Amino acid sequence: MMKKTLNVNIGAVVFTIDEDAYLMLNAYYEDIRSRLCENDRKEVMEDIEARTADIFRENLTSHGQVVDVVLVKRAIAILGSAQTFGERQYAPKDTFSAEEHSLPRKCYRSRTDSVIGGVCGGIAEYFHIDSMLVRILTFLLVFFGGLSLWVYIILWILLPLRPCDNYGKSYDERKSRR
Repeated sequence: MMKKTLNVNIGAVVFTIDEDAYLMLNAYYEDIRSRLCENDRKEVMEDIEARTADIFRENLTSHGQVVDVVLVKRAIAILGSAQTFGERQYAPKDTFSAEEHSLPRKCYRSRTDSVIGGVCGGIAEYFHIDSMLVRILTFLLVFFGGLSLWVYIILWILLPLRPCDNYGKSYDERKSRR
């Protein structure tokens, strides 16, 4: 599938970025801008853009690579949520959050948080909870609650393994490096 790309200047460095990633990053920047007081806004935004450019450069190994949604999410995770910059001073121009610009969430089996098949690790990642809690709950349901072991096996078959990104790392591996 073809995607539209843009050339953007972030922190005095030119990057090629796909349109979805650009929309997500722009919404994130606008959300931060709306939370900064007018006196500090320009300087803080320059610092944030410079740090974003550093993160992109660290993760793009060759000249022709494109900044994608995965890399923008990684940068936002490193920089921190827009809420950490305080209360909004005004409503942002683009009222969509970065989450609304992201791709739909999908449940995958985990590549790294796996005991048997990665099903519990993948479910825990999908719901943003501790994988040990999911494993304990699964154990209790299988042995005491009537949940069949077949349900686990069917999920093992039906849930795809988490794909690797353009950088050869799965989401689980990137998350564990932080």
